[in-house]
Amino acid sequence: MQQVKMWALAGILFCGLNFLGLEAFKVNKRPMRTRTCADRPEELLEQLYGRLTAGMLSAFHHTLQLEPLEKEHNISCPTGSRSSTDKKYRLPINLNSVSPWSYRISYDPTRYPKYIPEAYCLCKGCLTGVYGEENFHFRSTPVYMPTVILRRTTSCTGGRYVYTEDYVTIPVGCTCIPEHEKEADGVNSSIDKQAVKLLSNHNDKPASE
Repeated sequence: MQQVKMWALAGILFCGLNFLGLEAFKVNKRPMRTRTCADRPEELLEQLYGRLTAGMLSAFHHTLQLEPLEKEHNISCPTGSRSSTDKKYRLPINLNSVSPWSYRISYDPTRYPKYIPEAYCLCKGCLTGVYGEENFHFRSTPVYMPTVILRRTTSCTGGRYVYTEDYVTIPVGCTCIPEHEKEADGVNSSIDKQAVKLLSNHNDKPASE
């Protein structure tokens, strides 16, 4: 009788251990939770950025960054615009320059500010003629300015992405510099040849009666 009780107790213990093992296996089979990392609030990023720049690019940034992307235009080189006699209409500085430029909005979701205006030259040469004609003895070239941005990293602290300082250069305008003589002569000579060809074609046409 004593032996039967021992066997019964052993069976109960064996079943209990099996049950615990199965439960542990089920727990281990549960998928591990992946930690999600959110971006930092816009207000906080603006405060951090303001401390870094301290007016360095604030006026330029706040004036132009909010321009909608769909309003961007590919403006052509405004040659001969100075021949206009309308003195009441004044062009903005970037279009009234001998090296006119416009702006594109650069977008990067992993930095702050996400939107940054970048200047690009509208003309290859410079508008140094009397009436604003393009002169290829000079060349329009971008002017770059160093600035600081906040760059988002892959690190996560307190459920938020970590941002670090990053120093970059961006084009803020264009200026006029002398072109190399050979390159300028080549461009101007090709333009002169085209003008002569058009003139000769016009002269070859028979006069209308």
